[in-house]
Amino acid sequence: DDSAERLKKVIEARKKAEGGDPEAMCDLSEWYSFCMNGLHRDDKQAYAWCSRAADLDYVEGIAYKGEHLYKGLGVDKDEVTGGTLLGIAAGKDHAYSCYFLGYEFYKGTRGLPKDHKLAKY
Repeated sequence: DDSAERLKKVIEARKKAEGGDPEAMCDLSEWYSFCMNGLHRDDKQAYAWCSRAADLDYVEGIAYKGEHLYKGLGVDKDEVTGGTLLGIAAGKDHAYSCYFLGYEFYKGTRGLPKDHKLAKY
């Protein structure tokens, strides 16, 4: 049964995350963000899990935490801190962070200047 498999996957990830596995923390964050594996959207839970991963200096956790702060998902919106965290993750070659910031510069949204040269970085 598909729902039993999804539940098993969530239980295993939670056990790993609670044991300090940052990849499992990010999995839970993503699943809560996008209603995956039977979980309902819960931005506060998603933020809590990615924050824990970020505290372990896990690049994906840093990126997810940055996006949550930048957009105000499950936490008070803080574009400065969120953008900084996304920049840190981009500096560590996190592909989505590079894309996210490049897109914001390309479009000139969220207070960033429209700058196609900066978008390339």
